[in-house]
Amino acid sequence: MAIERYFCVDAGATGSRGRLCDADGRELAYAEAGPANASYDREQAVASILDLWHQLTAGTGLDVEDRADTAFAIGGAGLYVEKPREAFLARCPAFGATIAMSDGYAALVGAGGGRPCGLLTIGTGVAGHRLFEDGTSIQRDAWGWIVGDRGSGSWLGAQAVRHALEVRDGIAASSSLSHAVMEHVGGVRGILDGAFAGLNARRLASFAPLVLKGADTGCPVAAEILSRGLAYLAALVGTLRCEDVPLYLNGGLADALQAGLLARIGRPVQTAEGDPLQGCLLVAQGRAPVEHMIIE
Repeated sequence: MAIERYFCVDAGATGSRGRLCDADGRELAYAEAGPANASYDREQAVASILDLWHQLTAGTGLDVEDRADTAFAIGGAGLYVEKPREAFLARCPAFGATIAMSDGYAALVGAGGGRPCGLLTIGTGVAGHRLFEDGTSIQRDAWGWIVGDRGSGSWLGAQAVRHALEVRDGIAASSSLSHAVMEHVGGVRGILDGAFAGLNARRLASFAPLVLKGADTGCPVAAEILSRGLAYLAALVGTLRCEDVPLYLNGGLADALQAGLLARIGRPVQTAEGDPLQGCLLVAQGRAPVEHMIIE
């Protein structure tokens, strides 16, 4: 059956977005739902995708069970790895065609319209991507909040929490940042009541604004944390080998960190042409290459 529609999904760790387009790529409906990062919670990711599909079909009058003429194009963390991708997609509803790629690649293609470029995403996590002339790409970092993602919201938040706990234990001197963290969690009583129990990337990222505010208001500890994060992000840009092509910046912290980053890399960043949903659409339509990441 010919593809009549494209169901495009940007599967994020904090929330997901879906766009339903006609055969020519025109938007028919848009929706938002909960987290859809299969690397963190596969069942939640599937539930969010189903939620998006139900919203989009309800908004267009389509039968929710009529999927044979719709292509499902999704960009999500880790979906360039075959075994986890297939295990995840096996739990998703069947469509007329399915095209999966990493969330970074979807953003990369959307930003540059499928042309060679570089992209640095700074949000809950961090990832650098580069699309080459031959259609291959590389990814740098995106290793997750436990061992990677320096300069991200989760990393900034983790440094803030660590500092506050060191102050609590008498290891480090107090600062306006440690005071802000303790106030945020309800003090020692809040900690004892489980404020830090089960920390994950999203919860850690909720402390990142405290670092940014602290750096802006002169807290030396917050400024030092931010400086370390920016230095790493600048080094990450250098690994992308994108001096001769446009460089794009996106993610929830991109605007807040852009000035500091540009001062370190000494080059401008471009305004993205489109978002990750557009990237999913371009790949699904065959107007951009499917993801072929170089594993070096």
